[in-house]
Amino acid sequence: MASIKAASKDQIHDIRVSEVTVSVETPKPHPDLQAALKKELEAAMPVCAKGNADHSLNVVITDFEDQDVGKAIFLGDEIELKGRAEFNSVASGEQTGAYFLENSFAWGGFLGAAMMSDAEISLSKGFAENLCKEVFDVDLAQIRKNQN
Repeated sequence: MASIKAASKDQIHDIRVSEVTVSVETPKPHPDLQAALKKELEAAMPVCAKGNADHSLNVVITDFEDQDVGKAIFLGDEIELKGRAEFNSVASGEQTGAYFLENSFAWGGFLGAAMMSDAEISLSKGFAENLCKEVFDVDLAQIRKNQN
């Protein structure tokens, strides 16, 4: 993750996400990815962003490519999701922080093809976990693991 405009520790501590928007700025629309990412972020933010100041989280997906499952079974492939996450104060409309994130996994063979069938969900979970870890220093993956 790279900071575009890093929020201070005090600002991060104060963030509570009250609304999440996800848009996709890729040549091809990806409604399944957009819906999966919005759902994952809406579930993750109450666990990660526990402050008192309402913020909107606006995520813009800048890179996501469909993969050729048949070709990748034999050759392997890597699937990647990249985007910006921007936190804006609801009260003032001012941007508190902005970050560039990416999530990827490499895969191949028939097991990889099975993973590919829910790539949008897998990548969305990883994106939400990365956002929580990198911005709020909350290990969402570990929290989820402990809940199961």
